[in-house]
Parts: sequence; C-alpha cells; structure tokens
Amino acid sequence: MLIGKTILHYRILEKLGEGGMGVVYRAEDTKLKRFVAIKFLPRHVAYNPADRNRFEIEAQAAAALNHPNIATIYAIEENENSEGEKEIFIAMEYIEGRELKDVIASQNGTPLPLKDVVQYATQIAEGIQAAHEKGIVHRDIKSSNIMITNKGQLKVMDFGLAKMRGGAEITRIGTTLGTVAYMSPEQAKGEETDEQSDIWSFGVVLYELLSGELPFGGGYEQAVMYSVIHENFTPLSAVREDISPQLEAIVGKCLEKDRSQRYQTFAEILEDIQKLNGGIPLDSEISLSKRSTGRKRISEYFPRAALILAGLVLLAVMVTFAVPSGWKKIRAILPFESAPAVQHLVVLPFTNVSGDSSGQIFCDGLMETLTSKLTQMEQFHGSLWVVPASEVIRNRIDSPGQANKTFGVNLTITGSLQRINNMYRLTLNLVDAKNVRQLNSAVIDVKATDMASLQDETVSQLLDMMNLELNPDARKILRAGNTKVPAAYESYLKALGYLQRYENTKNIQAAINLFEAATVLDSTYALAYAGLGKAFWLMYEASKNSNYVEKAKSSAEKAYSLNEKLPSVNITLGMIHSGTGLYSDALRDFTSALNVDPTNAEAYRGLARAYETQDKLKDAESTYKKAITLKPDYWAGYNELGAYYYRHGRYREAAEQFRHVVELTPDNYRGYNNLGAIYYLLEQWDKAGKMFERSFSIQKSYSVASNLGTLYYIEGKYAEAARMYKTALTFNDHDQLVWGNLAAAYYWAPGEREKAVPAFREAIKRAEKELQVNPKNGEIISQLAGYYAMVGEDAKALKFVQQSLSIAPNDAQIMYRAGTTYEQLGDREKAIHWIHEAIKNGYSKSEIEHQPELRELLNDPRFREAEQRDKAQAVK
Repeated sequence: MLIGKTILHYRILEKLGEGGMGVVYRAEDTKLKRFVAIKFLPRHVAYNPADRNRFEIEAQAAAALNHPNIATIYAIEENENSEGEKEIFIAMEYIEGRELKDVIASQNGTPLPLKDVVQYATQIAEGIQAAHEKGIVHRDIKSSNIMITNKGQLKVMDFGLAKMRGGAEITRIGTTLGTVAYMSPEQAKGEETDEQSDIWSFGVVLYELLSGELPFGGGYEQAVMYSVIHENFTPLSAVREDISPQLEAIVGKCLEKDRSQRYQTFAEILEDIQKLNGGIPLDSEISLSKRSTGRKRISEYFPRAALILAGLVLLAVMVTFAVPSGWKKIRAILPFESAPAVQHLVVLPFTNVSGDSSGQIFCDGLMETLTSKLTQMEQFHGSLWVVPASEVIRNRIDSPGQANKTFGVNLTITGSLQRINNMYRLTLNLVDAKNVRQLNSAVIDVKATDMASLQDETVSQLLDMMNLELNPDARKILRAGNTKVPAAYESYLKALGYLQRYENTKNIQAAINLFEAATVLDSTYALAYAGLGKAFWLMYEASKNSNYVEKAKSSAEKAYSLNEKLPSVNITLGMIHSGTGLYSDALRDFTSALNVDPTNAEAYRGLARAYETQDKLKDAESTYKKAITLKPDYWAGYNELGAYYYRHGRYREAAEQFRHVVELTPDNYRGYNNLGAIYYLLEQWDKAGKMFERSFSIQKSYSVASNLGTLYYIEGKYAEAARMYKTALTFNDHDQLVWGNLAAAYYWAPGEREKAVPAFREAIKRAEKELQVNPKNGEIISQLAGYYAMVGEDAKALKFVQQSLSIAPNDAQIMYRAGTTYEQLGDREKAIHWIHEAIKNGYSKSEIEHQPELRELLNDPRFREAEQRDKAQAVK
C-alpha cells in the first residue's frame, strides 16, 4: 500500500486510476511544493523487457512535448523499493478537473452546445498536432484520455501507447491497442498505424461530443471491431438538428475508413474548423511581421491568392444566349415588393436539394457564374455592385443577415437546385438583406442536356427582379467566350466549384482535371484555358512549386490566343505577370481588361498594383481612387487604398481609409486588423491591441495571429510572440516572413535560442523559392539578406542587401532592413547610416528603439551626432 508513503521526494496522497500500462497516483513534490501525478509501471509487467521499454518510450515521447493542450511531463524517476526491486515512474502535471468522457455523460443525453464542441475540438486537435509535429503518434485518443481543467482548458493525456516516427516498433504488427470503440479500421485489423489513426480516433471523440454517443457499437469487442471495419455510422444530422453541414462533413472526413481519404494532418482539420467561424483574408490585410533578421518590422501581407481569386469571378462568364425550347419559368404568387433603387448584392451559396457531393460542387459553380455575370452588368447599371463569390465562400456567409453585416449589402440572392429525373429545377429568391424580407421569387426548370440555358434564363430573371434591363450591349458581352459543347460547359462549372475551396490542394487538382477535360472537349474554350491558368497559379501559391508557374503562363496565353478581348483572360494574365515580375506586361493586361469592362474594380486594383511595383506612385494612387469612385460604399476599395498608404508610410491617411472600412462593415475583421496595424505604426499600442483583439474575436485568422505576435515582440514578450507566430503558421506555414519572425522571437526568448537558426533556415528556403518566381522582388531580397546574416553566411547577406537597395533605393522598410543587416554583419558605420536614412524617410523611430538588436547602435555617439545634425538643419 503506497498511500502515505514518500518515494524519493514524492509523498503519495491517493490513487487516481489504473490502466493497462500503469497505476497513477496523486502526490506532493516535497522539493518544489506542488501536486503532481505519478505513474508507475505495474509490477506484474515490470519484468517484461518489451513492456518496460514501451513505458520508457512513453516518457521520452511525452517529455519531448511542450504544449498547453498536452499534460506536461516533469521527470522520469527510478527508485528501489523495500524488497530491493527497481521501480520506474513518471512525474507529470496534476490536473484538477474532469475527464471529457464524464463531462459528456453528465449531460444526460442533452447535446453539448456547438460553440463548446468547436472550442473543445480545436484544443484537442492543436494538442495532437503538436505531438505529430514531433513525430509522435498517440494511438489511444479517447474521451477518457482527455482532461478538462476547472478553467476549461483541455489536456491530452497518457502517451502510454505512443509511437515515435522512425523509432523502434514496440508493439508487433498484428496486435491491437487502445480502446476498441475509438480504434481506426487499420488498428482493428492489427495493421501499421500512423497519424491518420489518431485522426480517426479524434473523429470518434468529436462524434461523441456532438451526439453523446459513440459512432460504432456492439455487445462485445468483436462486434464493435466488425462495426468499425465494415459498417457506417448514423449521420449526425439525424441525431441533432442544429449541426451545420460543414461540421458534419469534418466528422465524416475524419471517419473515412480508407485512411487515404481522411484528413492527412491536423493542420487541415484545424483549418476547416476555423472556417466554421469565418474565412481566410482575401483582400489586402496588413500583417505586422518582422521583415528582417532577428529584428522585428511591421510588414504588409497581401496573399497573391487574394488577387487571383478576386479575378476568378470574371472567369465565370460562360453563356450561350441561344435559348432552347424545353424550359419553363414559374413565378411564385406573392405580394412582392420592389427592389431598392441602389443595389448592393451578394449571391449566396445555393442549397443542393439532391444531397450528393457532386451536386454541391455544381451548386458552387453555379453561384460563381451568376455572380460573375451580374458583376459584368455593373458597367451598365451605376447603382449596382456585386460582392465576389470568393469573398462569400471564404467568409462562410450563408444568410442575408451575415451578408449585410459583413459586406454592407442590401440585397441577397438565395436559392436551391434540384435534379428531377432529366431536369434541373432552380428556385431563386431576392431578399432584403437588412430586414431579412423576401422581395421576389422565381422557379426555373431546364433539361439536364441543356444546362447553359439555365444560366441564361437565370441572369435574365435576376435582372428583372431588380428592375434592371439586359440591353443588347450587355447581351453581346455576356455571350463572349462561351462554348457550344454541353459536357465542356458542365466540366467548367464543376471546376469553378472546386476552385472556390482552393485551400485544399486536392480541390485545386480536381479543378485542374475538370478544366483540362473542358479544353479536351472544346479546344476553343478560352474561359476554360483561363480557368486552368488560374488553377495552376493557385497550385503554385499553395505549394511554391515553380513548375506550376510555367503551366499557368502557358494556359493563360492559350486563352489569350483564343480570345484576347475577354476581361477575365486579361486579368488572369495580369495577375500571373505581376506575380512573376513582368510589370509592364501586367499594365498592358489590366488596361486591356478595362477597355472592355471600364468599371471592373478588380482590374483597377490590379492595374494600381502594377503601377506601384514600377514606382509610378501618382498613377497607382489615382487608380486606387478610381476603383473607389466605382463603388463608393463598398469597403474593399478603401481597404486597398489604405494598404497602399500604409506601404508608403502615409499612416494617418491609411487610418482614415480603414476607418471607412469598419464604418461601412462593422463586423469586418480585416478592417479592425488593418486599423490596429496603423495604430501600431503610430505608436498607439494600446489602441492597436484593442483592434487586434476585436479582429481576433470576429475571426481567428493568420494575419491577426501574426500581428499579435509582433505586438508581443515590441513589448518584449518574446516567448508569447513565438507562441502567436507558431499559431499563425498553423494557418499558413509557407510564409517566409512569419518563419523569420518566429526565428527572431526564438532568438530573444529565454531558453529558446537554439531553435532560432533552424527557423531562419526555413525562412531562407521559402524566400529563395519565391525569389525564383520573381527575382526583382526587393522586399524578399532584403529579407534574405537579414536571414543570411543571422545564420552567419555573411557573403550572401552582403550581396542581397546591396541588391535590395539598388532595386528600391527610396523604400524606408528596405533601408531599415539594410541597417539591421549591416549591424549583424558588424559594419556599424553603414548600419547607422541606413537606420538614420530609414527614420528620415518615415520609418518609426519608436519601433526601432524597441528592437533588442539595435540597442548598442542607438547608444553609439555617432548615431546621436547624426540625429543632432538633422535637428540643427531643421532649425535652419
């Protein structure tokens, strides 16, 4: 009996539990004066070398983990008892709380609130992800192995069945481990297990959280195993009515019996869970990222995918206006109200009444095409502007009220699509978004063999609902780029549906396959080639594999050779040319798009960016302003202009633009994020923190996590900064800037410096890839200079810093990076010169004063002398 005894410096207080791999007690660590949990290897297996080895593997695996959602291991201890036998035990974190299984059981059949489930699932997934990143597979994930503290924090427990990737296989193939109801099919068969096995078990826990029940059951162990391997579980939507299709889909993908069809990583799961509360930033969003060596710098983050996706809206113009017989229109008989004179419109995702997954992809493509066609009508109706479909999808907007809050629209189109034998039926509703009141409705039937006519009639009906005319010029524009091959049109439509969910490369690949199929069916289909070019570019953005760049160029150029007048084709080319440094070509492309569609806001934004990259700043600013005049009450134009002012140090003007954004759309997380960035630059850090927190409360996003990391860094909270940068990387681990920021935070965080060089190497690897695509990118070149300086490759650092200054000699940010790089290289004189020049050109002196790596430079008499000379000249 161990209760009351002291072993080494642990006084045993009570027994907490017992399992196949050990007995757990609560104890007092008399040295450190804290409660701990200690786990002993059971005596009856202590003499089994394999089991003893497995126990040690648990300790080594778990001790390698340091994450708030994993129970902390304090020590591995060995003791000789009174009988002269050796005992090995682990001292670990004692958690005051309850097992998650007990929390579920205490509901007495009442489902947990969805917001709690999502919060719990996020914490569990983040903990297991941390283990997987260390090469550790848990293999016994279950609700009884997860504790929830009294403060609501979840902790994944018991790595007794853990397996180190690449390590010894402690359990022989052909044996089963873990609790049967949570086992993956491969575990139940006794096959090799990997990360996908943990993903399955996580799916079981998530199902249990949502329903209070296990998805697979049986009266005895073999029956449960048979169910796991062969049977389907009851759909969650049949268990609780309030579950969303997106959440149900996450559970279903975790519980795919074929592990290749499951999620491949917990990062993917977390990405999809995150989307339950919003989307990914698509427009200019400032990220306060350290843009140099171990030195922190505010930076903007403009995902190229944002520019590309916005253009996708215009790719969807594929209409055949030869309306065939066979369709009929039915208007509902309602006391309809008139549409408002000013139409700010969103087309919301259509409901797939048929229920099959391919039907939903078709619905998504349909939404994209209708949005695109209505967008092209803006040039004929000055009162109309339409939100891009990509913004709707990425923000997960599915109701008129959400659309009104997020985008400031006053009208929404909702609808459903149903397959009835050889017919399709589309139901359309025009809804007052502010008051959530239906204004008009229509039902359209069309033969499945002639789907193009559905698009034609739908556009006509939507314009009619809004009291807008489809004049001959508009009809002519909408006819351009169509196909007469029904199968090619259908493939194209589905490709657009897949491309809307481009975060998953499998969806991009599916889109590529369908676009290619469309071009095979119709070799003259310019829009399909343009879509293919965009899909290849998105694949490059996702993978940074430069092979996709040439494929993107080739497809876009083929589209141009087929129809050089299509705005979408020119915009696609413009984006690719901008992304590869061919700015003069990009200017030509965007100008060509505007010649055909003179009110195309996306083309204006692309044109402005092209001017900006060529240092034609007056032209750039006037073009951004022109985009605003086209849609004066649409937030995106102000956001772009604000980002432009930010990039050029005009912070107060930028703040004015971002205030317009939050005034027009009070629930727009990008506006608060960007406004917070400007407050940061204006040294109003309390306001900055409030804006970031407001933004993060609306939408937990990559950029906001990065910005919070930078704010913590400037406040000297380096460990917290590293934590937030790591959070940002869970959303996007391809960004070299955030890898560099993480490296800098590691460098200054106590006890973390050894992690800095590997993180800088990751930043270098990613930056070099980006430079291959655009070798004239001065920002990336200057960042590489800093990274190389920090890892001791001085020759490369010197080459890159000189190259960046020659490309952008008037850029204050590049001047700053030059100064920090020279300081790291030991050239204090040049470091002083460039830091001084950066300040003269508008760089924040206060931020510089908070950089730990510049402390010695700022105290150098030569720097103070330079400041005094400037003050004296200013007086004169």
